[in-house]
Amino acid sequence: MLDRRSLIRSAACAAAAAAMPGRVLGAGDTQPVWQNLFDGRSLDGWSLFQLGSGEHDRYDAVMVEQGMLHFLGPKFHGPDEAAMGHIATLQPWSNYHLRVDYRWGERRIAPRGLQRRNSGILYHLAPDRDILFPDGIEFQVEETDVGDAITINNRALAGPLLGGTPLWPGWIPGMPRTYEAPLSAGGIARQWFRHAGQFERLEGWNTLDLIAFDDCAAHLVNGRIVQTLFGMVGRTRADGTSPPLTGGRIALEFEAAEIWFRNVNIRPLKGAALAAIKSGQPL
Repeated sequence: MLDRRSLIRSAACAAAAAAMPGRVLGAGDTQPVWQNLFDGRSLDGWSLFQLGSGEHDRYDAVMVEQGMLHFLGPKFHGPDEAAMGHIATLQPWSNYHLRVDYRWGERRIAPRGLQRRNSGILYHLAPDRDILFPDGIEFQVEETDVGDAITINNRALAGPLLGGTPLWPGWIPGMPRTYEAPLSAGGIARQWFRHAGQFERLEGWNTLDLIAFDDCAAHLVNGRIVQTLFGMVGRTRADGTSPPLTGGRIALEFEAAEIWFRNVNIRPLKGAALAAIKSGQPL
């Protein structure tokens, strides 16, 4: 049986999977305003981490071209290890809707020269750990796996499938309450939750949406929800407790594959907008 706290949290998250972006609130409410996270001209507001060179991009892995971010394009001239890293917002975020477009380039770099092209959106990152895979949650962007959720030294519960649709807590009784044991490898503990449905396009542009509020999140690929998470918690403390994971920095990864990003926009969810998401109304 669910306890009262779990029921309250479930009610807060319930029906958020129906919250499709791009629509307006009810009469008298205020539409949340989109903000540019990437200004199309520079990396102002972002930090950079590159394997082997830290905060300095010595090999032109990240370029701003035609108002877009271009990772690992023809101008990249570094050793293979320098093809791994990310850019991250300096500002932490919580209760937000992130939207970004991406498309693949052709270039793949060893040791992934024969593997699927790979990237990702990292979110709820700790403020002070710029390493290759910092603590947080990954919205996976990898050919055929777009929308998977991977926890990095954190834990989460995945919305179960009912008829193939990832659900939020509260839609059916008996939602999961037991965290799956993470797989530990390379000093990192990960859970991996697979997406439901295949909506990515291997050619041309794709749109990704991340809706994050409280300890819940939804991953959307071209307008369809493919994964939901709830009960996200951080590393276990010395006293055995795990704090709720509700916010942090946001990062875009480069992982040995050429990729473009554009229209990196975010809108805060607060007041009427946050209440609408929690009650299942579309924005």
